[in-house]
Amino acid sequence: MSSPRLALLVAGIIFSGITSVPAQSPPTQLDRIEQKLDTILHRLDQLQPGPAEPSASPPALPSPSETMAAGAVAIIHAAPATQAAAREIPADSVGGFIYTGRSIQLADLTDRGVRYTGLMGVEWQGWLRARETGRYQLELDGSTVSPNNYTNSTCVFAGWLEDHSIGVQETTPHSGLARPEPFTLVLGAELSPGLYKLRLWAVCTPSIGNQRVAVALLEKAPSDLNLRPISGADLVHK
Repeated sequence: MSSPRLALLVAGIIFSGITSVPAQSPPTQLDRIEQKLDTILHRLDQLQPGPAEPSASPPALPSPSETMAAGAVAIIHAAPATQAAAREIPADSVGGFIYTGRSIQLADLTDRGVRYTGLMGVEWQGWLRARETGRYQLELDGSTVSPNNYTNSTCVFAGWLEDHSIGVQETTPHSGLARPEPFTLVLGAELSPGLYKLRLWAVCTPSIGNQRVAVALLEKAPSDLNLRPISGADLVHK
């Protein structure tokens, strides 16, 4: 074989070997976008925080009792004239004071700064302090009397805790001439330790002139054996 023919044969073999390998095409725009996304995702992975540490307990909030004062606000209303009306608290009031316990005379509250002539009802507003879990009972301990005749009143005791009714109790005490007739009305609720928004209403309808009505609040906590006079430690207000 002549040398020119040999050179042509070698060149053809080399050329055919080169062309048998597919040529690598230049990166397209889609390839470049994918590369950029890979880079961004890699950086985001590096920025992710590690496992979260156990969170600490939330800071203790100020107790509502820190801004409370002893006793409940006693709002005084004129006593409704009928049994049906006595179940509703009148819209208008004639006075008020801070109640921290003991008996009050609903026919004469001048010693508490209330100037009203006639029989009155009392609306208590405040918070009831519960120190233990269990049933709490609130009692209206009252009496009615007239110095010159018999009385025949309807006495009502109603209550709300956290704006939910805990009941309405009523009685019709019949007192003799100058002889007080006692009455007792009790409301109760199951509570856990805490402060509960409290609203109470106590009233006796007027029966005759010069009628006198005395009322006091008592409480029985779950661990108490008997009802006891309520105090400014049990009732608080803002």
